[in-house]
Amino acid sequence: MSESSKDYTIDEMMTVLMAREVRNEDVMIVGVSTPMVWAAFTLAKVTHAPDAIYHYIMGNTFVMEPRQVSLLYLEMNTARAYRFQDSVECTLESLPSDKLTTIEFFRPAQIDQYGNSNNICIGEWNNPKIRLPGAAGILDFSMFYSRGSFLYTPRHDKRTFVPTEDLYFISGVGFPEGKPSICGGSGPQCVITNLGYLDFEDKSNSMRISTIHPGIDIKTVKDSTGFDLIIPENLKETKPPTVKELKLLREKVDPLRIRKLEVLSGREREELLDEIIQKELEMKNKYPKLLSF
Repeated sequence: MSESSKDYTIDEMMTVLMAREVRNEDVMIVGVSTPMVWAAFTLAKVTHAPDAIYHYIMGNTFVMEPRQVSLLYLEMNTARAYRFQDSVECTLESLPSDKLTTIEFFRPAQIDQYGNSNNICIGEWNNPKIRLPGAAGILDFSMFYSRGSFLYTPRHDKRTFVPTEDLYFISGVGFPEGKPSICGGSGPQCVITNLGYLDFEDKSNSMRISTIHPGIDIKTVKDSTGFDLIIPENLKETKPPTVKELKLLREKVDPLRIRKLEVLSGREREELLDEIIQKELEMKNKYPKLLSF
């Protein structure tokens, strides 16, 4: 791998870390409203996983071609589809779960120390304070698939990382009470956040800090988590994006910085959203640019 860069933003760090999880034989499930994941999968496709295949939930298609991340013209990426497919058929029939190398990243509203997650509601189920997006394919990935489940959140805080007793609903199965799922899936593999890269210790299946991002101290991570994390004796620092990874991400994969919409909020997010929309409307060719390897 090329030389690491010191000039990166947290959205770039997280995108690169997600890209590094992709294997060459993976089917990469691109969900709804997850531009950071799309950017990560595309980066993986044009670097170390050229044979990986996209499955777009929007359009229900298998696609081989990597194209520039887009906001307005998402469906254009499926215009030259390998095969149109119903999502349920794709995940449950066409790709048998005992042989799946399917990878999808989910962004949980809540997650406990065993990787159980909630994307249903905040508050009591019959009278919630907040209704969340729902489970969708999280149930299948978290319980059945050999590749396990992958999670991320750009806001590592105590509202997201909660002890099991504070989970309002379990819509994504991790390691129930620290035990593997009875359905045979591999369970959660990692949680990528703005503070570090977390995984799960083999013996207890409890969340562990694998690496901590440069410039972040361990106290910040502990104070931002609602349960006790396992901390290795020799805690390592996360390997930053390389110069090559950043160049591809910024110039080819996502030059409009659509991935950053998942990190920003308020006025900053609104301004970037307006900028992206204006630039895409001005495009003469509405098909996102085809990327070469």
